[in-house]
Amino acid sequence: LRQLPKTLRDAVVMTRYLGIRYLWIDSLCIIQNSTSDWQFETSRMGSIYRE
Repeated sequence: LRQLPKTLRDAVVMTRYLGIRYLWIDSLCIIQNSTSDWQFETSRMGSIYRE
């Protein structure tokens, strides 16, 4: 957690505080230099956000 930028650390802290189980951070959840990973993960975003 300490390796993350402060804004992302704050988001993790607030997510935990609010009792939310998941936090999607594109830069951590998607391999940024992979077009195929980006396409795969973005195709799943709708179902991920519905959960």
